Amino acid sequence: MQALTVQVNPQAQPAVFTPKLNYGFYLQTRDDKSLAKNGQDGFSALVNGLLDENVDMIIAAYHHSFAWYNRSQPSATAVEEALETAMFNDEKATDAAFDDILKSLQANDFLARKLNEFIKNNDKLTATMKKHIETMTDEDKKDQMEIGMTQIDDSTTKLQQLMTPQESSPKQDELDSHPLN
Repeated sequence: MQALTVQVNPQAQPAVFTPKLNYGFYLQTRDDKSLAKNGQDGFSALVNGLLDENVDMIIAAYHHSFAWYNRSQPSATAVEEALETAMFNDEKATDAAFDDILKSLQANDFLARKLNEFIKNNDKLTATMKKHIETMTDEDKKDQMEIGMTQIDDSTTKLQQLMTPQESSPKQDELDSHPLN
């Protein structure tokens, strides 16, 4: 995540805020009632929203990443206004922000464990859904459950791919040192 220049109030000069993803970030997102929905805590809803590429979650992630500023934390509205010029005016930058935020979450050991917990919970949920689907007789409801399960699987797979370090291709030196070269 990048530092953001935020106009906290009209009378003050814009200030540069550096995002910090830590336990304070987690607590603030977890307890955010505007994020929490459908029985999910705010942190899980944030992760789901980032995986679904919901732009509101970029604002929420940046806003809560400034939790460590305590009383100086800018409002979500001020953060959104800063993101308008820093990111939202460029579609590629906006698209890249989703993965960037998720990778930044993984860089903090505690938050990486929370992401692993998120994956395990999704795996348990899909296993439960599969068992339930097998016993269903109403085809319409069965189809709806299967669609929901597929969406959960897709989100889980995407997060797992982001969290798995990509192996680099062999270096040119290694290719040249092969006995057949």
